[in-house]
Amino acid sequence: MWFEQGANLPRVKVSNQCAILRVIYHRGPIRRSEIAKSLGLTLPTITTNVNSMIAAGIVRETGPAEPGGGYVGRRAQLVDIVPESRFFIGAEIRGMERTVCLLDYRGKLLNSRRDEADCRDYEDNITLTCGMIGQLLREAKLSMDEIAGMGVCLPGLVNSERGILELRPSYGWRERDVRSDMAQCTGYRGPVSVGNNACARAFGVQLLQRDMVGKAETFAYMFISEGIACPLVLNRSGSFGSVVGAGEVGHMVMEPDGLPCSCGNHGCLEAYSSDRAVRAACSAAMAEGRAAILRTLCSHGEPTMAQIICAQAEGDKDVSEIAARAVHTLGVAAANVSNFACPSLLMIEGELFRSEENQAAFIEAVRRNICSVIRSDTQFVFIEPDCLSGACGAAAMAICKDLETYIS
Repeated sequence: MWFEQGANLPRVKVSNQCAILRVIYHRGPIRRSEIAKSLGLTLPTITTNVNSMIAAGIVRETGPAEPGGGYVGRRAQLVDIVPESRFFIGAEIRGMERTVCLLDYRGKLLNSRRDEADCRDYEDNITLTCGMIGQLLREAKLSMDEIAGMGVCLPGLVNSERGILELRPSYGWRERDVRSDMAQCTGYRGPVSVGNNACARAFGVQLLQRDMVGKAETFAYMFISEGIACPLVLNRSGSFGSVVGAGEVGHMVMEPDGLPCSCGNHGCLEAYSSDRAVRAACSAAMAEGRAAILRTLCSHGEPTMAQIICAQAEGDKDVSEIAARAVHTLGVAAANVSNFACPSLLMIEGELFRSEENQAAFIEAVRRNICSVIRSDTQFVFIEPDCLSGACGAAAMAICKDLETYIS
């Protein structure tokens, strides 16, 4: 955090409180002396601020530290976050479904709701989502005033600072003030964090599944759904990293003058490898009398990704060819991401990769196209698709915001 020159004690106090709270959050249970050493602050400063947080009910003593480690005398009390002291709402709005969740301060899932009605109207999506949040709170016997933060994520280009969805091409949503719309619809007066849904998943992994990230200095999160995004995250030791851009790799041109994309360009990755593109290709094959196994699984309408994966597993050659092309193109894109950004870890979440055959084909495509001279040790990890990962990630954004701005 940058400060203007000159004494500004209130701002220094806020900075100290936030820094202390983040250390407790990420490293607790922890001694006060260890916090002081970690931040380079005096023990009295730590003690004063920790006691203030204990009085506020968000931090508590959890018992004496284990002996050893060079500590002598009376064993110091460890301090940690009180999970039930603050509650956070997360919501993912995708048009074809809406998911909301309630987390405690430690990110434990307390309740969730999901609606899978296909709805392309932006205002209706906001109304439906806010109604679900109201139901969630009533079931938890909480009021909106007891919520410490709300996070909302959506596909597309999102300006997180302004809280605005700038563009979702496939739905025609442009310049939508999500932050204000959610606050007005719910009556919520607290902070509302807004982000891209792939970025939210990256936040969620780093905050709620930190062991998965480990000591990777940077990691990327490739999320394949109706669109494709791959944000890059700077993973700071002992704190919460920064998501660098939305990583809209879905509009990376893979074949110049290729298939048309919803963005208006041609040959984009999204036009070949998104769930929407795979379903459309399979529907076309069925209409032409091909994809016999898939036709037995899906007698009417567009097939689901689950049906496509099942048909591929049962040996439908036409479906296998469509999936193979989509997976190969994704592998080339992932190799390009690795060549350009050199992340230590690249996580991949998508329905296509419920198939181990597709996972192996993806890795092979990456291997053939990655530049080993630049980096040969990027680790690739497949994440099991989870309908709650977006909403939980959005709540993680709100928790992160709280840790950055807390004032007792």
